[in-house]
Amino acid sequence: MKDPQSMSRRLLPHEPGNRKCLKCSEMFRSNGAANRICQKCSHANASLKVSEAQLARQRGAKRLNGILIEEQDTYEMNVS
Repeated sequence: MKDPQSMSRRLLPHEPGNRKCLKCSEMFRSNGAANRICQKCSHANASLKVSEAQLARQRGAKRLNGILIEEQDTYEMNVS
């Protein structure tokens, strides 16, 4: 039988409630769907010494097996 808490209805985006942190997976009290990182992880993120320029380069960067792809043809696939 399922746990009654897991059967509770899903929160609407604008509703405050308990959500799972996207960084540490711990449950926390969220103000709404836009608030998906817990306070502990938010403080940890804020303390990182990363410039906006560095973040902008990482956002949307294409990767192959975790390796940054600068141009479309910068890697070769070995198919045997």
